[in-house]
Amino acid sequence: MPKPPQVSVIIPTFQRPESLKRTLESLKAQTFKNFEIILIEEEGELANLRNQGLERAKGEVVSFIDDDVFCSRKWLSSIVDTFKRDRRIAGVSGPAIIRQEHRQNRDFFRWRLASQVYHLLFLGGKGNLPGHITKAGAWTPGASEETCSYEGEVQFLEACNMSFRTELVKELGGFDEAYRGVGDWSEPDLAFRLRRFGWRLWFSPKVKLWHEPSRAGAYKKREKDSSNRFANYERFSRAWVKPCFRHSLYKLFLRGYYGLKGRGLI
Repeated sequence: MPKPPQVSVIIPTFQRPESLKRTLESLKAQTFKNFEIILIEEEGELANLRNQGLERAKGEVVSFIDDDVFCSRKWLSSIVDTFKRDRRIAGVSGPAIIRQEHRQNRDFFRWRLASQVYHLLFLGGKGNLPGHITKAGAWTPGASEETCSYEGEVQFLEACNMSFRTELVKELGGFDEAYRGVGDWSEPDLAFRLRRFGWRLWFSPKVKLWHEPSRAGAYKKREKDSSNRFANYERFSRAWVKPCFRHSLYKLFLRGYYGLKGRGLI
């Protein structure tokens, strides 16, 4: 009987053949070869789709990526090496770099003035950090920068570049499927649940991939999913964010942003 793979790479995908092809090509070129690829090729609730992949995973480590990323050749070997460093590490992440030519596909980068105000009000000087939630309850975007060289503990893993010890995630029941639609905030929720039990999450600059946001496939659903996306944040913040003035302001900002998105005004 063949030995099971060491890593299971799970990719939910829907109507993105071109970007998926690049993602698979980058996996084929990995220096680490002992892995399986699990494609979930259907439309649906993202937390549920990821859990379907988790149920099928045979590897000791499970890695979740998107169908519009391109992984560095040593991405998988760096993940495995990081887990070997410390048995207390339950999750590993790294840079998910968005190059300048792809930044127009993300509102956070497209509206420069609004982004500057966002940094000032909600990131509290931590905008260059990856994997942290500020006191306002906002996520830090440092992992998307080409200059990202941070190494150390983080509070959550990048949604398109997150790896876990499979057994631990299965024990926790995987992603909470109460996070609906495109599953925003189900990823940091899982990370916070792991940390609550004393597990560490680690960010390594060697665990690098490039995120090339696509406007095909699931993107259209993301654009129309504004009500679920705000409800997902409300669920996360009630569980994990301490109330304060800036947090209230951040929720007001998100409500307005998702409202405008839902009406197609931005």
